[in-house]
Amino acid sequence: MTKLGAPVRRTSILVGFKPIDDLHREFEDILDALNDPAEADYGTHLLALHEHLLRHCATEESFMLQENYPHYARHKRAHEQLLESISQIRRQFDAGEIDAVRRYAHDLMNWFTLHASAEDAELAAYLKG
Repeated sequence: MTKLGAPVRRTSILVGFKPIDDLHREFEDILDALNDPAEADYGTHLLALHEHLLRHCATEESFMLQENYPHYARHKRAHEQLLESISQIRRQFDAGEIDAVRRYAHDLMNWFTLHASAEDAELAAYLKG
């Protein structure tokens, strides 16, 4: 947080292609809420995160298909693994494993930053042509 209480934005997740950057900022907002002990409502925020990731991945995959992106299969596999991980963590939440949710929420930005800087940045460069 900054001194004024505004969230600190991570530029490392931005790729220079507005539609993807907008999705990344939305992801960041949801994950920040999930990680904020004063705001975290795990049930609500996990559902919001899951819904966002479904839309986020579908949007990127749509771009890839429309533009015949050569690394579609690799990128889609990364998305499938991400979506399985959020499904798994929601099952763990339903089973009362709150510590697992906290660890997942804490670690997810690290994974996402790597994914954005590799997979999404490469996609953005391709889309910008």
